[in-house]
Amino acid sequence: MKKLISSLSACMMILILQAQPDPIGDFNKHVVENWTEQYIRVSQYMVKGSVYLLGESFTGKMTLTSGVLVGDQKIFYDIYNQKAGFEINKQFVKPDADIQSFFILLPEKFGGEKLEFIAANTLPKVDTKGFFNVVSDGSKFVFLKQYKSRVIPDPSNLYSKDLRIFEQYYDYFIYDRKTANIEKVRLKAKDVLNALSGAGDTYADKYDLSTVTGVRQLIDLLNNK
Repeated sequence: MKKLISSLSACMMILILQAQPDPIGDFNKHVVENWTEQYIRVSQYMVKGSVYLLGESFTGKMTLTSGVLVGDQKIFYDIYNQKAGFEINKQFVKPDADIQSFFILLPEKFGGEKLEFIAANTLPKVDTKGFFNVVSDGSKFVFLKQYKSRVIPDPSNLYSKDLRIFEQYYDYFIYDRKTANIEKVRLKAKDVLNALSGAGDTYADKYDLSTVTGVRQLIDLLNNK
């Protein structure tokens, strides 16, 4: 009976993980299959898709390095050029000062999450360009996600020399506050444990380090030890 319950629980967990929304994947699929908006010229290519995260602006708040807090604004996050700004009359407008942090609220169609971002250069000794989405923060480790975009051949027009698409994707990072070292990680036990100095292999059996939830749980534990 215990084995049966355990097997059912595992199946339920897999179904839950599979049912979680994948806004980036869905948006990329939309760009390939249903894009009807304008193309953007990049070098010699005409590129379909958007430089903005999920192709639009979102309601949020922004804190500038000048100390000014700008709230309840529509915010564009240009993940191709790693810039953030306001949407004013459907145009990207750069703030008057450098950005320290911002957050955006995704609508329900994209999962309804609140995404918090910090400027990468606010982390000591980090020279990465742009912004990090803070997945988990603490006194020892920070679990980060960076949204990015690249220009790739259009899968629906593979033989075209001129047409390309913006493909949106993301990378994960773990930042060690003690050493000020930042390491890009895949969601695999070996990568995660290597980035978490002193964590030890025993945690791989306790947490599913192939998922964001599992990595976040482990980092939260280490931060509170």
